[in-house]
Amino acid sequence: MNLRKPTVLIAAAALAGTLDAQDRPSVIPVPNRPMKTIAVDLATGSITRGPRLADRAGTTVIDFDNIDIGGGIITPDTGGGTCEWIEAGTKGFANNASDLMSKIVFSYCTVMLDSSSGGPGASTILGFYEGYQTGGPAPTTAVALINLAGLPGHSSASSVMNPGGGMSCFFVNLTLADCVAFADGPIGYSWRFTDVGTTGVLAGSFPFLSCVQSCSGPGPDGQGMDSLIDRYCPPGTPAGQIDTSVLGISMAIVEVADAESTATTWNSQGINTDVLSSTAIAIGSTWQVDIALAHAHGASGPTNVKVRSSCINGPNLTSPTGHPIEILTTGLLVLTLTDAHDGSTTSYAPFAVPCDITLVGLPWAAQGTVLGGARADLTTARCGAVGSIDQVSDP
Repeated sequence: MNLRKPTVLIAAAALAGTLDAQDRPSVIPVPNRPMKTIAVDLATGSITRGPRLADRAGTTVIDFDNIDIGGGIITPDTGGGTCEWIEAGTKGFANNASDLMSKIVFSYCTVMLDSSSGGPGASTILGFYEGYQTGGPAPTTAVALINLAGLPGHSSASSVMNPGGGMSCFFVNLTLADCVAFADGPIGYSWRFTDVGTTGVLAGSFPFLSCVQSCSGPGPDGQGMDSLIDRYCPPGTPAGQIDTSVLGISMAIVEVADAESTATTWNSQGINTDVLSSTAIAIGSTWQVDIALAHAHGASGPTNVKVRSSCINGPNLTSPTGHPIEILTTGLLVLTLTDAHDGSTTSYAPFAVPCDITLVGLPWAAQGTVLGGARADLTTARCGAVGSIDQVSDP
């Protein structure tokens, strides 16, 4: 296997003197030009260059923040998926309870030709690991592995080792299609060198490095980072560490902000006696719905639960089987659950709520229908608002 010792390219030669003499990198200047900004939406596959006009709805917080990139500092290694670098940190400094990662901010440089000019563009795989600490061991499972290809690039340079003026560098705002549960505590985040530059050995795209504390002054960062980057070549196989003295892979992790989900029972005039109960609805979790029968519906029969947008003091109707019922919900039908009762209860299979930040804050209202025993009834209703967490008991 043709592995080349990693090289740290830095704009200021003075930084090289802080590294261990045996691992001292070559010093190659990075082009002194402003970094561009792009937005990538994995839900649509779209790449937007320049400031984004509008993000998908939802409130977020930054729960890990290491994008103080300082001067021009980049890090190539052997390409073609041969090497992965993992940086250890501690997520949770914002004390956000949802732990649902919805967006990532990172930076990279590349000498790969842009896809709009007929090239492949830049590529990488970003990895996110729970429980990871500096030195490993190598993680066997990942919270998320995000394969990115066709990212913007520029290639008038012959290679990363001779970048000239052709290298392009970008800040990326990456919005996930669905948020990902990512627990607080020790974490690892990684960059895998998947493309190959014109050298045929080194990758053509590589991560920017950030100051693990501050590029402008001293002080602890409070996010568990150090200057050691673990190197795995091939991924999963330890191949030593990169000691950068003051630097780590740039990355910010954005989470869905805490929003308590709610649920309450609604029976308006008290006409309906079969009782629908349910948990509150939180994204990325499961919703449990049950019906308790208050009178005879035979040994079995069909039931359903329909979810709309709001509860109402609805019209009083006469059931097809001759007794009063009341409609308690209204609005667009968004979900229907079906199951049979056993003469006393119905317990629906837990419904997996999508981890979609755009659902947070939406109102919902659910009411059931029960058939059997020569009766057709409506149940009581449950009403609430979708949240990102469910920590408070609901009546």
